[in-house]
Amino acid sequence: MAGLTLNLRTIREFLGWPFAIVYPAILVASLPIWPFGWHLALHILGATLLIGNALVMAAWLTVAGFSRSDPAKRRAARIVNLGDVAFTVPGVILLLMNGLAMVAARYGGVAAFTTTAWIGAGLVLLSLTGIIWAFRLVPAQLTLYRLARVEGPLDVATFRGVLNHWYLWGVIATALPLLAVFVMTTKPTI
Repeated sequence: MAGLTLNLRTIREFLGWPFAIVYPAILVASLPIWPFGWHLALHILGATLLIGNALVMAAWLTVAGFSRSDPAKRRAARIVNLGDVAFTVPGVILLLMNGLAMVAARYGGVAAFTTTAWIGAGLVLLSLTGIIWAFRLVPAQLTLYRLARVEGPLDVATFRGVLNHWYLWGVIATALPLLAVFVMTTKPTI
């Protein structure tokens, strides 16, 4: 419980007034009152934000992780968390909300998750990604950030250990939405 409280306090550092405007705007734009094409465009934008941020942040933190520069590691630890607030969270909201709106508009509502296999598979893959992100990646990223904020030389061994944990789960959390893109675009009979 103490870890969760510490993580929530750390997350607050990345949330500011712009997100108090952006997040509700995303929710309004995703209401099921808009045409199907609008939801499809926002759904694709959400996938682009989620996957794009995952790939860019992986590259950024990998380069910083192999660098011998403490300032580079400190900067990367902060940027990865900011990237999640600015791109990953909006991407997930856009994916989920607009996916649900499209399912309601064209595929018969919630029943489509059990009757249309590729829709159910897409939701399962997105859900697994979210679980890994929330319970493995975010705690690791916040730990990296807290390590980076400590005055003096960086504890490189601890930073490297947490970073290796982040790499492992990050590969899985990036592969799942890529697989979801394949499923959503090919619509295989599963």
